[in-house]
Amino acid sequence: MYHSNAMYYPTPCHPWPPCDPCGCAPCCCGPVTLPANTWCPPQAYTLPVRFPVVVPKEVSVDSSATLATAEALIGGNSQAHLTLEYLPDATATTRTIDVTIEADGSTSSWSETTITDGYQVKSDFIAVAPGSKVTLNATNVAARLRWCETVCC
Repeated sequence: MYHSNAMYYPTPCHPWPPCDPCGCAPCCCGPVTLPANTWCPPQAYTLPVRFPVVVPKEVSVDSSATLATAEALIGGNSQAHLTLEYLPDATATTRTIDVTIEADGSTSSWSETTITDGYQVKSDFIAVAPGSKVTLNATNVAARLRWCETVCC
């Protein structure tokens, strides 16, 4: 099947393309221009139309004199960009925070042991692939690790 160069869909939004082989396409509004003679296999028109949905996720630990740990599996179908928020215990002299990522048989980590007073944010500081396991460890620091996963629904 062939499509013309310009196709219009009603607003506010309509998913495009119906011939997306994975069945999950971004949402397009208004005119969509396709290359001439764009071909979609006939079976593509029988696929259910699914929408990408962004799902916020987080793990957190409370400030504790002993090691506090939280872990999670990164899901979705694209990379997640981690954001770390933390607030050290103002009365503690020893403060540590560590983020460990296990993916494809290898491990990497980020840590900080010289933590200044006050709320701190590290936005988009690590990109993580789906299927990775993240672990947040902290001592005398309240911390939250956040990310968004994109899934097709």
